[in-house]
Formats: sequence, C-alpha cells, structure tokens
Amino acid sequence: MVKKSTTKTTEPDFPSNEILMQEEVVLNTYDECTDYIEYDDTKEFSIPEYCDNIHVAMVNESEDKMTLEFDITHIEAPIANALRRVLIAEVPTMALEKIYLYQNTSVIQDEVLCHRLGLLPLCVDPRGFQFPTEKVVGINEKGVDCDEEPAGDATRNLIFKINVSCTKNRNALPNSTDPKTLYHHSSVYSGSFAWVPIGDQKSNYTDSTTPRMVTDDILVAKLRPGQEIEASCHAVKGIGRDHAKFSPVATASYRLLPTIRLNAEITGEAAERLKSVFSEGVIEIEKKGSKRVAVVKDARKDTCSRNVFRHEDLAKVVQLGKNKQHFIFSVESTGALKSSELVVEACKVMETKCRSLRKQIQALIK
Repeated sequence: MVKKSTTKTTEPDFPSNEILMQEEVVLNTYDECTDYIEYDDTKEFSIPEYCDNIHVAMVNESEDKMTLEFDITHIEAPIANALRRVLIAEVPTMALEKIYLYQNTSVIQDEVLCHRLGLLPLCVDPRGFQFPTEKVVGINEKGVDCDEEPAGDATRNLIFKINVSCTKNRNALPNSTDPKTLYHHSSVYSGSFAWVPIGDQKSNYTDSTTPRMVTDDILVAKLRPGQEIEASCHAVKGIGRDHAKFSPVATASYRLLPTIRLNAEITGEAAERLKSVFSEGVIEIEKKGSKRVAVVKDARKDTCSRNVFRHEDLAKVVQLGKNKQHFIFSVESTGALKSSELVVEACKVMETKCRSLRKQIQALIK
C-alpha cells in the first residue's frame, strides 16, 4: 500500500547539487551545465574558501593497507577524474624493464616470457630512485643483442636474478601423476627471484623493506625435466602512461553517492516489494504503530539498478538521484605502496602540474 502524501509529488523539488535518475535516462555531471558547483556571482571566487569546503573522509581500509575506500565532497567531477587518471597513469613505480635472458628452454617463447616478467609487481618504494636519463640500449653496433650485461646504476636500477631448472624426483611414488611430486621445480613462481644489490643499496634497506616481488605465488612458467630459465632482470622507475606495468594501482575508480527519496509513506506489501528491488541493506522496514513502513537505511549500498521503475505504483513516489559533489573513491594498490600513500603521491603530482601551468600562464601574461 502506498499512501499518498498531502504535498505535490509528481514534480518534487530536486536539489541543484544532485543528478536526477530517470527510468531510461541518467544525466552525467556535465549535462545541462551541472558539472560545477553553483557559486554566488556577487562574490569574488576565493581559493582558500573553496579548499576549506573540501572534505576527505576515510571509509574503509584493508588490514594490509592495499585497498582503500574514501569519500571526497564539495569538488567537481573534473578534479575527481583528474585524481583518478593520475593514480592510474602518473604516479611512478618500479618495474622490470630489461631482461637479460641467459637460458630459456621452456615452451614459452623468449619475448613472451620477458613480457610476463615485466608485468610482475615489485614491492619497492620508487621514491628512493631517479628516472632513467637515457633509453636502455638493447643491441650492439651490429644490430644484435648486447654482448654484455651492464652493471646497473644504484640510483636508477634494481637487479633481480632467477635461475631455475627442472629435474625428476626419484623419490616420487610410481603411481603418482601430479607434476609437483614427480618433478622438482615443475612450476616457476615469482618467489624464485632473488634481489642482487648494486653498490651500497643493501645499506638502504632493512629486512622488512628489502626489494622483492609483491607475492611469491605468481605463476611465471611451467617446466619439465631438462628445461631451465636463467635471467637477470633490471628494474627502472616509470609511470603508467608509458607502460601499464608501471601503473601502481590494480583499480582506481569513483562513483557518485546515490540518493533515494520516498515522497510518500510506503507500507505493507508495497514496502516489501520496495525492499526487494534494491540491494541488501538499502531499504529496511520499521514498525510505526501497527504499520510496517519502508525507510531508506543506507543509500550508499545502492547499485543504481533502477529496478524500482518496473513497479508503476512505486515509481510515482520514489525519487532516485546522485549527489554530484560527493565522490566515493576505491583504490587498490598493486603492492609497491599503500593505497593511502598512492593518493597522497597523486595529489603531489596534481599540485606540480598546477604550479607548472600557473608559471606558463604568468609567462604568457608578462
């Protein structure tokens, strides 16, 4: 049962800071000039006042600090999207750039194996290294592979070595069919890599901060008796804009905070239907005297499915929207830095860009 309200609900007043969700249309933040927060044109725009209105709230962080959910309010979509893009493409990390392959008798081709090695995430703080100043030379003057592996630069490189060969397990049971019991090193994992310090690098790290792979259980290749992989891998500092292997995040996304308004009292069977069309925890039913009334418990959990519009009676009194000034960010680090540290580094990159742009504009004005 849907009880009609005494006020007009067919065209309710909709806040200017929200985007209306219709049955078959969802406006974006840039539609109908809704991209920017409304300001008082009679007052001069104040940057300090604008920054004071911005609020950042930590919502959830995993125990390993690699996954983070936080809210940013009172900013525009272009700023939120800039933060997302910088997180993905412009926060630097370390990744394997040059693979000096001494032996590869596995079934994986050399170039495919090197590509797989380059994508392995490294657990090392990139802030202690400098960007490479010149392109890594991979061929000699004759146009073939280099004759000798370079020593590496302690301020720009990390070296990881791997040497794994597969042999038969002579103690395996005769009826065994599992390769892990039949052979030694039948599978090569990321844990097989060993860090080789360059110069005084070892003094810069403790046991807990030693450069390593993020996890030791990433499958690199499978071997059989007689097959071997031996390589020396040089890591450099880079950004995701150059190659995806340098991207510090597995995911970096945001969504607008959903809003749900009930413009009439919904009770009885209608309340049960309303609860069923939303995600779990969005709508709850509370007792109000002898009636069971639907209330909005947590609009944040709504996935914006708009299933409510399938019910004609509910669609008339339920108003869906999104708060265009409230951004819910989700950041998942690949393991080099904590997610919270990545957000701070992304803000520093944005600040550097803003300062650079300001200098260029000032130069043009002069």
